[in-house]
Amino acid sequence: PSMFAMFLRKRFSSKRIRRFEQIDFDRIIRIDCDDYSLIFEFFGGGNVIILNNDLIERAYYEREWKYRSIIREHYYSPPPQKRNPLTDMDEICNVINSSNYDVVRAIAMEYNLGRYAEEVCIRAKVDKNKKNVSEEECERIKRAVEEIFNFSGGYLYHDFFSPIPLRMKRGEYFEKFDDCIRKYASQFQVEEEGNKKLKRVKEEQERMIKEFEKDSDKMRKIGDKIYEHFSEIEELIERARKREIEYDRKKGEMKVNFDSLEFEIDIRKSAGDNASYYYDKAKKLREKAKRAKEAVKEVEEKIKKEKKREKKKEKKRKKFWFEKYRWFISSEGILVIGGRDARTNEEVVKKHMGDKDLYMHADIHGAPSIVIKSEGKEIGEKTIEEAAQFAVSMSKAWNSGIGNLSAYWVYPSQVSKMGESGEYVPRGAWVIHGKRNYIHKVPLRLAVGKVKIAQQEILMCAPEDSLRGKTDDYILISPGDMKKEECAKIIAKRFNVSIDDVMRILPPGKTKIETGL
Repeated sequence: PSMFAMFLRKRFSSKRIRRFEQIDFDRIIRIDCDDYSLIFEFFGGGNVIILNNDLIERAYYEREWKYRSIIREHYYSPPPQKRNPLTDMDEICNVINSSNYDVVRAIAMEYNLGRYAEEVCIRAKVDKNKKNVSEEECERIKRAVEEIFNFSGGYLYHDFFSPIPLRMKRGEYFEKFDDCIRKYASQFQVEEEGNKKLKRVKEEQERMIKEFEKDSDKMRKIGDKIYEHFSEIEELIERARKREIEYDRKKGEMKVNFDSLEFEIDIRKSAGDNASYYYDKAKKLREKAKRAKEAVKEVEEKIKKEKKREKKKEKKRKKFWFEKYRWFISSEGILVIGGRDARTNEEVVKKHMGDKDLYMHADIHGAPSIVIKSEGKEIGEKTIEEAAQFAVSMSKAWNSGIGNLSAYWVYPSQVSKMGESGEYVPRGAWVIHGKRNYIHKVPLRLAVGKVKIAQQEILMCAPEDSLRGKTDDYILISPGDMKKEECAKIIAKRFNVSIDDVMRILPPGKTKIETGL
C-alpha cells in the first residue's frame, strides 16, 4: 500500500461513522468519524482530504486557488457554491437570460445538473440551444426539475447508472437502487476476481520463491563457512563465554565475519551445533520454496481454467443492441449506426433516429443510411467527419475502389418516405428534402481494433481517429486485392476473436491491410 493508503488506515480503521453527507448540491461527500473526517471531491481530477477537527491534516493533492486552499493546517472550505436546483429554482429565468450560454449549458453549469440538464430541456419541451426563455418556458423548466427529483428505484444505462429515468436513453429498471449499483459494479468485479487476481498471487509466490532460495543459499554458505573456520569459531565461542570479547548478552549471540560473510554465532552452542542450525534453516527454506513452486503450478492451472472460462464467456456475451447494425463510437464519444441491408436501413431511421440526431448518407447509390445518435450530447464537426468516412467506406465505393467521394448530412425532419410527386419510395430508401450539407473528398480508409464499452472488450471497425483515443492497438485497412475472408482470418487471429465477428464489421469487398501487423 502507498503511504497515503497507510495513513488512511491509521486514521480510520475500526472507526464508527457518525455522519455522512453531500455538501450542498456539489460533488463533495463528507464522512465524519469522531474527531476525524474524510472528504471526497469528485471534480477537477478528484481529491481525498483528511480533516482533524475541521483542520486539514493531509490531502492526496495539495492545491491553492483564489477562493480556497487545500493545504495542511488550513481550515477546509468547499468551492464557492452555485445554485441548488432543489431550493433556488425561482431565479431560473434571470439565470438563463443573463447567461452567456445557451439554455442547456446555463442549467448544467449554474445548477450543477451536468448531463441531466439535457433531460430537463427534453421534459420541458424547450430548445436547448436557445439563449433566452419566456416565463411560460421557465415554469415548464421548474416542473421538469421537480419531476426528475421525484424518483424511486434505479436505472442502468449502457455506460452509467442513475436513480433518474431518462427519456433520452433506454435503461434497465431496478426496484431497488442498491440492486442497480450492484449490477453496474459486477462488471468490474469479474475482472478483479478473474485472471488479474490469480496473476498477482502467482507473481507474489514467484517473488517468495526467489527470496526462499536466496536465503537458503546464504544459510548453507554460513554452515559451510563455520566448518571451514571450525577451530577459530570454537576459540571465539570459548573467549566469549569467558567474557574476553564483547557479544549481545541478551540474545547470547556474537557477530563474526569470515571472508566478507557476516553472521551470528550462538555462544551457548558448539561450533558444530551452530553449523547444524544454519543447515536446518537452509533445508526448511528449500522446502518452503518447493511448496511455493507447487502452489505456483496450481495457480497456473487455475489461470488456464480461468482463461477458458473467460473465452467461453466472451463467446456467449450479451450483444449490445447496436451490434445488429453497422456501428462505431466516434472520437467524441457519439454512437453512429448504419443499415446493413434494406430492412436495417429502414430500422435505423424509423426506430432509432430521434429529433436531436443527424442523418448521414454517402453520395453514391447503394450506400447505407447512417444515423448519428445525439443521446443528450453535442454532435461536433469531428463526429460528422468520421460518420462521413464511415458512410463512404461502408458503401459500394469500397469494392469499386473509387476514392475521395462526398457524403452529406441532414436533420431528421428532412428525411421522408414521400417523394415530390407523392409516390412512396421502396423499403430501405429515403427521400431527402431541403438543403444537404456536404463533406467532400472523403477518404476510403478504416481501422479495426478492440475497444472497451461498459467494461466489455469488443471489436470495432471505424475511422482511425475514432479508435486512436480508445486503443493503441489497431489495424489500418483500405480497399485492395485481399479477399474479405482472408483479411478476417488475419484480424481474428490478431485480436483473438471469431472470424464471424470480424466478417460482420468489415466493409463490403476486397481489402488491403496497410499497417498494424
